[in-house]
Amino acid sequence: MSNKKVKESKLDAEEDDFLETQFLKDSSKPKEKRIQKRNGSEIVEEEDNFISQYQASAKKRKPKLQSTEGPEESRQKLLHVMSHQLKTRKDSHANLLNNLLDVINQLQVDYNAMKENEQKLEHLTGALMKCIQQAGIAYKQKLKTLKEIHAAFKKESEVMDCDHKSETDKLANELKEDIKKIQRKVIAETKRNGLEALRRSIFQTVENNF
Repeated sequence: MSNKKVKESKLDAEEDDFLETQFLKDSSKPKEKRIQKRNGSEIVEEEDNFISQYQASAKKRKPKLQSTEGPEESRQKLLHVMSHQLKTRKDSHANLLNNLLDVINQLQVDYNAMKENEQKLEHLTGALMKCIQQAGIAYKQKLKTLKEIHAAFKKESEVMDCDHKSETDKLANELKEDIKKIQRKVIAETKRNGLEALRRSIFQTVENNF
């Protein structure tokens, strides 16, 4: 009797190992496959395949299982394992979807902030370009005015220099003529004074002789 219980316990352990192995195989599949949505027929088909694999393995590894465990009990055990597996997958999918939703929301926030910064930068750039253009126009006008003032001042300076030279030359000629007149006047005055002195000297000499 004890040997029978040991064998049944061993068979139950092997059965649990098989179920756990199948569960681990399904759980170790890539996430890309697990996140795919399946309809009801696919789930039923998967259950039937799982049951068929379990029964085939049970026939090979545990021929005495049929005498100790009924099909309904095996089915209940399989459904329990599969329910746990589906719950685990559902929780995993929910966590994955929540994480993806958080990432999407964060990316949306970052994108909105980037667009807002882009609009602000465009506004600032437009205002800066407008200020630069206005400053350029103002400096261009100032430069034009300064060039006109420089040209007018240069022309006026040239005319003034020409007039000053003409007046200087005219004044020099007038001074030269005045000097000549003064020289002639001095010479004439000197001659007249000399003649007068000579006349007086002769007249005095004549008076003294008589």
